[in-house]
Amino acid sequence: MQLASYIDHTYLRPDCTEEIIDRLIAEAQAYGFASICIPPMYLGYVGQRVEQRSFLLCTVAGFPIGYDHVEAKLASLRRSAALGAEEVDVVMNLSAIKTGHWTLARSEMQALQEAALAEGITLKCIIEAQLLTEDEIMRICEISNEVKVPFVKTSTGFFGDPVGEDTIRLLRRHLDPEIRIKASGGIQTYAQAVKMIRAGADRLGCSQSLAIVAAAPE
Repeated sequence: MQLASYIDHTYLRPDCTEEIIDRLIAEAQAYGFASICIPPMYLGYVGQRVEQRSFLLCTVAGFPIGYDHVEAKLASLRRSAALGAEEVDVVMNLSAIKTGHWTLARSEMQALQEAALAEGITLKCIIEAQLLTEDEIMRICEISNEVKVPFVKTSTGFFGDPVGEDTIRLLRRHLDPEIRIKASGGIQTYAQAVKMIRAGADRLGCSQSLAIVAAAPE
């Protein structure tokens, strides 16, 4: 298993600096990570620093809370696309979901997916699964299948318990086969990463990427 190719090499803390971005770039090139996932303000910086990349350029919108107006998320997504982002992880409106405003939740996901398609980028919908009930997760899966989003991502990693295998299996059972799953939130070891993939994850969001791949058996 080429574990690095599953990993979005991530730094999304508010203390991010250009030096950290330079490190992420070098590590992604060296280890073969799928992408670097970085704050939107550094997208242009990466474009200036790297002419040829072996990794995708990923960023976030509505991060990490998710209850921004959908118009703000759409503007962020489009601006990030203009700056070179190829993937955008957008936090869904958890407040709407927890309140049962499913029409609002669906209309937001639909608008984001349409905008992503128009911009030629990949949308990953962050659902903060650790804060949801099983019924809420299943309802989100139904909407995701209807809208045909490319990815459902488990968590920002800022809230709730670490992502578990049961959550990945639940998503895999209820999402259409073509919808991929990004497991994120508290994945810190090689063993955890492998369990997520075996449970059905297609991508992993990790800030401890080097330690994870270093622990892989020879």
